[in-house]
Amino acid sequence: MEDVAKTFKIAAEYRQTFGKDVVVDLIGYRKMGHNELDQPMFTQPLMYKIIKDQQPTKEIYRQQLISEGVPEERLAAIDTEIWEALEESYKQSKTHKFEQEDWMTDEWESIKDTTRYGNINDTGVDLDALKNFGEKITVLPAESKFHPQIQKIFKARQASIEAGKSIDWGTAEALAFASLIDEGFHVRLSGQDVERGTFSHRHAHVFYQDQDGCYVPINNVIPHDSNQRNFIASNSHLSEYAVLGFEYGYAQTNPNTLCLWEAQFGDFANGAQIMIDQFVASGETKWNVRNGLVLLLPHGYDGQGPEHSSCRIERYLTLTDADDMPPAETKSNYQISEQHNMFVANCTTAAQYFHLLRRQMRRTFRKPLIVVAPKKLLKLRNANSDFEDFKTGLRFQKVIDDRSTELVADASVRKVIYCSGQVYYDLEAERTKRGIKDVAIVRVE
Repeated sequence: MEDVAKTFKIAAEYRQTFGKDVVVDLIGYRKMGHNELDQPMFTQPLMYKIIKDQQPTKEIYRQQLISEGVPEERLAAIDTEIWEALEESYKQSKTHKFEQEDWMTDEWESIKDTTRYGNINDTGVDLDALKNFGEKITVLPAESKFHPQIQKIFKARQASIEAGKSIDWGTAEALAFASLIDEGFHVRLSGQDVERGTFSHRHAHVFYQDQDGCYVPINNVIPHDSNQRNFIASNSHLSEYAVLGFEYGYAQTNPNTLCLWEAQFGDFANGAQIMIDQFVASGETKWNVRNGLVLLLPHGYDGQGPEHSSCRIERYLTLTDADDMPPAETKSNYQISEQHNMFVANCTTAAQYFHLLRRQMRRTFRKPLIVVAPKKLLKLRNANSDFEDFKTGLRFQKVIDDRSTELVADASVRKVIYCSGQVYYDLEAERTKRGIKDVAIVRVE
């Protein structure tokens, strides 16, 4: 036992000193098989004859200590003390009721402090502050060489910030990240191609064209400090199962981190379905441990064929434990929201996505969030938002009524169509094309 402890101590010190991994090959055995009621002799008779004759490690260690002069009375006293402690814990387990707070660390306790958020329902940002963020994260260093197309993208973003008009999806996301970091949160994003974005829409890391390395706009605006007020975008290897499992653990340990995992395409989450079923959807119910992980799952049949298509919205809705959601974040409805296991959102505007991400961190609880991320909306002008849609006092809207000024009076509307996600823009375009003015289109976000 001492050798095992010594080996792990050396391994830990080696890793801390040299920054390299260590593999410890530790061989053990099960005395009782799978559990105390299992009979391993049914299938492993020869092995378990050897194990049956094997002297327990505790007894081997006991004999060693006696040979080294440790009094048997001292060892007997230790046995009694341990046995009594175990018996007392067993008795208490019969009546103890485990509460959510029993699992809370200081970090988890801190998110329940409503004074740090102001109005918890308000996810908007002061427009002067928002413009300040936008001006900084859309400017590339003039002395560095970047790809011409990237420079064009950032100039367009800069122009939209200056005008306060037509903020696209990638810019809205960056503004959400920057504003949350400014409020003391940490933002972490991982997945395949997340630095650039699978659809070249994010460009969180902008790579130099004449040297190795990249420029990270958000980190250069808001430097690292001891409170982890930083931003991490990390391209991951092609193992959705492993990466999502890691990020779930990270989010559980760090509730003050907006932790996002982005699938390259929505159906790539298939490779992580075990993690989604066993942990994301049901972890709190099973273990009373909350988690605020965000899954970004690009959705839509536009381009790339059947294997790069859908996040299977029905799958995630089936995993939720509620039939419907309250339409507004009133105090009572806020408490109802806190009781659900996770949320599924299908945004249709850049501002909606902005508010959704900020809501995830400004709440006094954490729940997993499935974002049915768009494809064509990333660059669709109609899905862009003006600064007015981001301002203080606004929040994520669960349902968006028809905003068209061309419709007939409400009483004369012939039909109401409910839809979700980017199909809204197809319906709207067809309605305009046909000159229809008595059909309303309502978006369920």
